[in-house]
Amino acid sequence: MPLYRDEGVVLRTVKLGEADRILTILTRAHGKVRAVAKGVRRTKSRFGGRLEPFMRVDLLIATGRSLDVVSQAASIAVYAGTIGSDYDSYTAASAIAETADRVVAAEHQPVPDQSTTKPRDQGQNRMSCPA
Repeated sequence: MPLYRDEGVVLRTVKLGEADRILTILTRAHGKVRAVAKGVRRTKSRFGGRLEPFMRVDLLIATGRSLDVVSQAASIAVYAGTIGSDYDSYTAASAIAETADRVVAAEHQPVPDQSTTKPRDQGQNRMSCPA
């Protein structure tokens, strides 16, 4: 399995089985990626809370047959706590994540320019700052 490293934002998570989770991540170099994080829902998970929605992470991903597999994750910027504590910020962040997920329809298609990732990062930065 070839590995690749990329930076991205977790857009959505879906439970898979007892301990796994399917992540939809918008990355800089590989576009939208759907990957499995094995064991992420266990209490002693090595990923901890790094792979929650709205988190900006640096990922090491192994290419799989149908879904990729997250091998390593490191937090770059933590937005989930501040966004989750304010309802208006949470609804705005959810709308941004949903829009980004629908705009980038094809998986593993690199985003041609920063016009989709830069506003998303700026929006998250603004929502995470208390008014």
